[in-house]
Amino acid sequence: MTSEPGRPPISVVVPTRDRAALLDPCLASLRRSLGPQDELIVVDSASKDQSVADVARGQGATLLRCDLPGTSRARNAGWRAARHDLIAFIDDDVRVDPGWATALAEAFRSFPDAAYVTCRIGPPPGPVRYVVAQKTDDHAVWLTGEINEGHSANIGVRRRALECVDGFDESLGPGTPLRAAEDLDLFERLIAGGFRGRYEPAASSYHESWRGTREMFVLQWSYGIGLGARLVKIARTDRARWRSVARWTFIEDGIKQVFVMIRRRALRWTLLRSTRVAGLVVGIFRAYPRRIVSGHFVPHRHQPESSRSAPK
Repeated sequence: MTSEPGRPPISVVVPTRDRAALLDPCLASLRRSLGPQDELIVVDSASKDQSVADVARGQGATLLRCDLPGTSRARNAGWRAARHDLIAFIDDDVRVDPGWATALAEAFRSFPDAAYVTCRIGPPPGPVRYVVAQKTDDHAVWLTGEINEGHSANIGVRRRALECVDGFDESLGPGTPLRAAEDLDLFERLIAGGFRGRYEPAASSYHESWRGTREMFVLQWSYGIGLGARLVKIARTDRARWRSVARWTFIEDGIKQVFVMIRRRALRWTLLRSTRVAGLVVGIFRAYPRRIVSGHFVPHRHQPESSRSAPK
């Protein structure tokens, strides 16, 4: 473990489900970065066996379990159970640098007006076939609410900001019918609540490239569904922004990119981008019947169950 004397402590929440092989090196990298004052929480999002729990205990993490799947639900359970006021979220396929925890904590200490800090996520070392959720800008900046603020795979948020917006929307993200865009939605609700965000590249990490072509098609489909659901929410909560966000999502980052790939004769990428565009339409239809209460979609059948603690 490493730490900078006097820096504020952080609680790190790692949501995971049935991915013990990815989780173990993630926790190992966090252990090399965290100090003795920090807290590491693994939230098992309804895994089918004990392998995730065994890895979490083996790495000395506090273990929580949610009986219903959903990454957003798991993140919310984690931050609500955390001891510290600075909460970091790391995905199980992300590996942080040794100086990550200190850089993130120092960003919050240096900029008390920053309610959330997004961090650098680069590609893994060596040859890479597919990269996902990248944020590789070199310079720290204040965030303006525009495209690619960062990703919830590597982010820190102050507890008071999470409490104000009631955390992640549990109807969005992996493990739900709306599949994705839970991080974009969180950023938008934080900004709407008057909070400011900052990007800090020194809190660096990389995303493992473990997906093959089949998994990438599933991921692009999921991204599309989540982005379609996000458009429905923006249409109801922020009409002034809806036109520009819809244009970017459907046209600039959607249909135009399909034709770019066609011109390049990149068949696989043409199909991947087309899959995302198709998912957009599905996401709109899935989200349209849902009500929005306090900025969150209301689930169809039941409210999410609360997490329950498992012995360490």
